Amino acid sequence: EEVLQHGDKITIGEQILRFDLLDEIDREYQRLIHRLISHDDLTGLLSGRSFFSELRREAERSKMINRPFCVLMMDIDHFKNVNDTYGHLTGSKTLEEIGDSIIRCLRTGDAAARFGGEEFAAFLLDAEVGQAMVAAERIRAEIEKRDFSVIRQGRPNETHHVTISVGISAFPDDSSDPIELVEMADSALYRAKREGRNRVCIYGAVDAGDMDRQLKPRRD
Repeated sequence: EEVLQHGDKITIGEQILRFDLLDEIDREYQRLIHRLISHDDLTGLLSGRSFFSELRREAERSKMINRPFCVLMMDIDHFKNVNDTYGHLTGSKTLEEIGDSIIRCLRTGDAAARFGGEEFAAFLLDAEVGQAMVAAERIRAEIEKRDFSVIRQGRPNETHHVTISVGISAFPDDSSDPIELVEMADSALYRAKREGRNRVCIYGAVDAGDMDRQLKPRRD
């Protein structure tokens, strides 16, 4: 037996643990640092790196318990026009508000991220492709109807509108590999762009009856 001191390291198998004595201020500081590293500072969504980490974890877990999930890739249509027309402050505010719209359309436990620029991603736990299409359409419709803020001096009530395109892939029907799932959802996204934007496309096939299936409450 040993009395641990601040900064001591413990080896357990291949893992190395560090023992730190932290007061409440130290703990809050560590939480803030972790959030800055793992989240996008503009939208508050996960960073791309954190999203992939969570996605890999979910893929492994879903393999073990045999449950489906879906990946969504999303891109704002003609976002450059927002910056060109209203300026970059409005563009940044629009990205922030789109992040808010996406979060409000997801369930607790689902994950959403900003990949940089105007591209977003999400994965929906315990969801088959038909249910994911319902959720993706909800996001698309929410963004289409929302009045987005214009940051312009002397015109505080001015708003503008944008739309979003969404691509979907499904685990395990399309792939069991998390990187491939993102690539497949991205492929479906760009098909949505080619077909006219402001729409949802899926990577694989879906039965007509699946479109009537709502998302179930998330299971732990």
